[in-house]
Amino acid sequence: MSFQHYQPTLLRDLYTCFRWTFNQDNVPLRLSYDDFSIRMLEKLGINGEISGVMLDEEELIGFILHSRTRFQGLDTVYNGGTGVMSVYRGMGIIQEIYKKLLPNLRQSGAERILLECITTNLRALKLYEVMGFKKKKLLHCFKGFVLLDLGLNHLMFREAQDFKLNRFNAFADFSPSFIDANDRLNANWKYEKLIECYKGETLAGYIIFQKHLGRVSQLGVRKDYRRQGLGTALLQYVQQDCQRALTLMNIPSEAKGMLQFLRNIGLVNNADQYEMELIL
Repeated sequence: MSFQHYQPTLLRDLYTCFRWTFNQDNVPLRLSYDDFSIRMLEKLGINGEISGVMLDEEELIGFILHSRTRFQGLDTVYNGGTGVMSVYRGMGIIQEIYKKLLPNLRQSGAERILLECITTNLRALKLYEVMGFKKKKLLHCFKGFVLLDLGLNHLMFREAQDFKLNRFNAFADFSPSFIDANDRLNANWKYEKLIECYKGETLAGYIIFQKHLGRVSQLGVRKDYRRQGLGTALLQYVQQDCQRALTLMNIPSEAKGMLQFLRNIGLVNNADQYEMELIL
């Protein structure tokens, strides 16, 4: 077996390895190759210099995929994908890839690594904890269709091109996770849509989503306009535009109001994750 840094020519092999890894965990990867490419190259923004794969002769059998930016005031490396083919598990593949990557990350000035791990994946949790990762917060993921129709025809929706997202900071009670933070969205506008919701002349709410996936990246409503159905109306707008089930990822457990709101409108909490951190 041999290690090498990720290169764009490996994307097709990476997709095959991803599919096998998730299928063997009974979590089928439903992304097409094109959607997978967008997720890896645009949404995540793989940095090949800090990402690694393991090969058995010419077959890609394990991977760690990293992006990097300043996040929450720290030089942050984000692990947006880790996996090993099942027949190679228990052989220390992930540890070996990190053994190759960590010295350069530390030398380059990176301050930490962030990742998310499904709470029920006990094998992966144990592995990360042995490597020194600590649980930071519990995150909840939702999927489904908005069942509640409030008939708010008086609202106006506009697709916006003003991508200065800091103007929405007061619209939400929690900060987005790394993959949906403003810096990542600003690198991915080709595949994100920003819709503003107006009540009269007042900008009262907004939503950012990926139409090809039905994935909501950010959602917010002005505090003085809450409990008036605007959040529901924004999600219904997206659902109609996408014509598919909606997905919202990584809602922190302390965001009680948002969690209850999503349950009330018919979405299902289909997975939970721990955000984990390794200080470098």
